[in-house]
Amino acid sequence: MGALAGIAMTLILAAPAAGATATRDVVVGEPSVAAARISAGAWADRYPVHDGSGATIAVAVTAACQASCNAADPQRIAGFIGTLIHGPEIGLLTVQLDAPFQIDFDCGYGAQACYYPSENKIVLSGDDTPSEDGASREFVLAHEYGHHVANHRQTPAPFPAAIDWGTPRWSSHERICQARRRGVLFPGDEGLRYYENPGEAFAEAFARYRFPESEAKWKWPASLAPGAGAFEAIRRDTLHPWIGRTSLRVAGETRSGELGGTVKSFRTPLDGTVSLQPGEQLRHRYQLSLWSTSGHVLRTSRHGLSLRRRLNFTVCGQSRLRVQLKSMRRAKAPFELLIQRP
Repeated sequence: MGALAGIAMTLILAAPAAGATATRDVVVGEPSVAAARISAGAWADRYPVHDGSGATIAVAVTAACQASCNAADPQRIAGFIGTLIHGPEIGLLTVQLDAPFQIDFDCGYGAQACYYPSENKIVLSGDDTPSEDGASREFVLAHEYGHHVANHRQTPAPFPAAIDWGTPRWSSHERICQARRRGVLFPGDEGLRYYENPGEAFAEAFARYRFPESEAKWKWPASLAPGAGAFEAIRRDTLHPWIGRTSLRVAGETRSGELGGTVKSFRTPLDGTVSLQPGEQLRHRYQLSLWSTSGHVLRTSRHGLSLRRRLNFTVCGQSRLRVQLKSMRRAKAPFELLIQRP
């Protein structure tokens, strides 16, 4: 009883002030002692999602929820999950249905649900009661599944994990990098900056992909409210995950002080690190530069004989770049550049 009393006191002290708006959910790093005890007493089994693939998910119902919840139907939960866009990550999922009072212990005071990335687990109320902002239980569950999708998607370097940053195409479309640089977004902040956390904005947008007519109010920055482009990015990130950078080769001939004959602008479809590396033909000093399409020098470097030297640049909103290679001597020389882009 002492431990539970201490946890209860912590929850009281952490409770939001009167009039504060409860958060949709929280992403939890590790379960508390109380949360672990609740999970240990939950009864679990696997249920088909009925998406035609034969996939199943695990659904656990706590003892308290079995006794008191009004909608603790595991098959109903699994069937709904099957209606969401998803990839193979669906088979890793566990949904735990709690009695409403247990949510505070598992997820924190005021949260409607939570997601444990290390356990691939969603904790949700076993009562089917809409939240104060009009979000249905299914909407909240879709939000949590958005976190599950992001937890199993890569992001290009140097950005944080997708669960904090959002998935690659969505984050590039929504200009998360620029907003972060301006100091208006705070990836991974599940506390006071919850509504400036792009990972949460992605999960909410994912829920709206399934429920575009939801009455739930959008509480994140208005610039992140999803439209057709954002929904298409979410669909592609979910069904066709980004798996790494692609390579592009550019060849030509260097001339002192001039742009190489075949060097042109190239597309940068996603934000992230672009790397340029010379090929073996280039064995004299040169200057390699990256330019914006408007004519601004973004990065430049002088190199010697080492072919292992690269020019790296973090794309942050640029859709195209120009590469310029200047010879440090008068003679013409062939060159080849390997460009790696997200």
